[in-house]
Amino acid sequence: MSEVVPINTYYKFESCCTGEILYFRGPLLTISPFYTFNLPQVLIYDLGGTNGDQAGLISGFCYLVTPIIGNGSAYPNLGTTWMSNSNDTWTTCYKGDPPVLFGECLTCPDCYLLMSCDGSVTPFTTNQDLSAYLYSVTGQSVLLHTTDAPTPVCYQVVLAPPELLPCSSSAPLLDFDGFCDCDCICYSVIANAKDCYYIDCDGNFASTGMLGVGNEEKFCSSVYPSLIGTFQLPNGDPDPFYITNTGDCIDGECPVICYLLEDCDGIEDPIYTNNTSLGIYAIIGAVVTIVGYPNTCWEVIDTAECDCAINVSVINYFLNCPTCKGTPKYKLTNCDEPLTVVYTTTNLSAYVGEVIIRLDCPGCWIVEEVDLIPSDVAITVDTSYIGCIECARTYYLLQDCTGYLPDAITYTDLSAYVGSVIKLEYCPETCWEVSITLDPTNAGEVVFIDQEYVDCPECLLTLPCICITVRNDSTTSKQYRYYDCSLNVQFFTLLSGETSGKFCIRAWAVYFPNTDYIEAFGDCSQATVQDPWTCPATIYPRRFIRPGYYVPTCSIEKFEKITCKAAEAMYKKVLEQRYGISNCCPEDDSKWLIKKELIDLAGLVDPNYVCTTIQSCCNESPNCGCTPLKTCNS
Repeated sequence: MSEVVPINTYYKFESCCTGEILYFRGPLLTISPFYTFNLPQVLIYDLGGTNGDQAGLISGFCYLVTPIIGNGSAYPNLGTTWMSNSNDTWTTCYKGDPPVLFGECLTCPDCYLLMSCDGSVTPFTTNQDLSAYLYSVTGQSVLLHTTDAPTPVCYQVVLAPPELLPCSSSAPLLDFDGFCDCDCICYSVIANAKDCYYIDCDGNFASTGMLGVGNEEKFCSSVYPSLIGTFQLPNGDPDPFYITNTGDCIDGECPVICYLLEDCDGIEDPIYTNNTSLGIYAIIGAVVTIVGYPNTCWEVIDTAECDCAINVSVINYFLNCPTCKGTPKYKLTNCDEPLTVVYTTTNLSAYVGEVIIRLDCPGCWIVEEVDLIPSDVAITVDTSYIGCIECARTYYLLQDCTGYLPDAITYTDLSAYVGSVIKLEYCPETCWEVSITLDPTNAGEVVFIDQEYVDCPECLLTLPCICITVRNDSTTSKQYRYYDCSLNVQFFTLLSGETSGKFCIRAWAVYFPNTDYIEAFGDCSQATVQDPWTCPATIYPRRFIRPGYYVPTCSIEKFEKITCKAAEAMYKKVLEQRYGISNCCPEDDSKWLIKKELIDLAGLVDPNYVCTTIQSCCNESPNCGCTPLKTCNS
């Protein structure tokens, strides 16, 4: 007969399979064998109903049930009043003290833990019978796949430890694809207030235990490790954890890693060390100070080999080099008034040893880094110079009116020409616009023509307008731009090897002097101001030498022979007089030199001259004894 259960009765359900404990509120009005409150009861829950399943009980599991009378305030996970419903079925397994077999309990199913070798799948548990694929049975990892993901994954399969129970009731059904092998890898884990579990290289489930704050744990694992537990920093942000593959294990042991310490300032020599304690700093990218170098900040870097490794002890660590070195401090001294000094923590590291101009205060200021400052003034830098003299100068920017030549900067006094256009002595064919600049880059002195122009067009019109052609001697096509005689901008393109027609130009805007061949044909002109500029007419040179090869007095063959022999004789004479090389046959040389003189004399006679005989005055006096004179043939 059913007993009446007090309203303030609660029930503690402890799973015989997993040890999980759940609390529920009564009364159990429909289960008459269950109302012996002074003894624990063992029950089987049958999913004939729905409410129990929703409350977390597992069908087929035995539960040790203990009634508790109270208000339930000690049980924050108190279940609902589902037990008052009658659509859930219970079967008593054991009853009495000592317990007497009342019914048959189902055997608790094994729970299996699957961890992927490469970490591509989050570890999970399942009740599916995978006993044939346990590493302890096969000595190998196993390839499994699910229906929704047919690509197989290499898993290690072990029995799930108690801390991972109860087993998942929603794990997918797995199909076998074969066997595989997981590599034995050394992992480094840093995780505050977390437990890291893994499967060692012998197929055993293992755990690091709860890791302390900032502690590093190294171990050899055949799977990618997984973390249990959560932790938050005081500001509410999640604490970062680091799982690092440090290389293959050697004989079941993690390899020894060498660490390189590099000075943040690059002053000290690098330090090599095998201290495993530096692993955490290398992983998180921290900067450390060490014993023996308390004022030096060192970056920690993994390296393959150690060169003269030494032991080091870490004093402190920092997020980065600037944090380790602290806030730099600077002293600024006025160039003109050395007693005028200001101090700042504004980052002026790029200007130490230089002179700056400030936007917040006039003058030139020398920048130096100091250790202590009595005050702190915010500084805004305009520009910098290498010294006080350079800072005190006024710099002028010269810009080519055509845009062809690069800008030039000078400290030559051009104050009278600011806003105007000038020409430079070394480049009179270029017009330069003058303005003031604060940029001293590559500044120098210039020599300018003492003549000023209002603007670029006025200056450009003073340049001659000449007629030219351009040939593109490069291997690619080129685009050209120029100012014509009226200062209109013109464009044209030349293919490789192509020559332009004649055109009139005052100045180039874009051309290529290294590959262009330019030929000039004189100044262009225009008949009236309204007419276009034109190139001068082409002048063809007159020919003054008759065509053909003519030699006087003898045949061409004889003339060339005499000339060549005479030339050889003269060359021998030069060798003798200049270098002392004697001539073995001087008589023959003299002969050819005489013949050369004779043909040269013969060549002086004009073949077209008509020779006539004239009478002298002696013809009137036959007794004067004169003979007729001739101008040739004498």
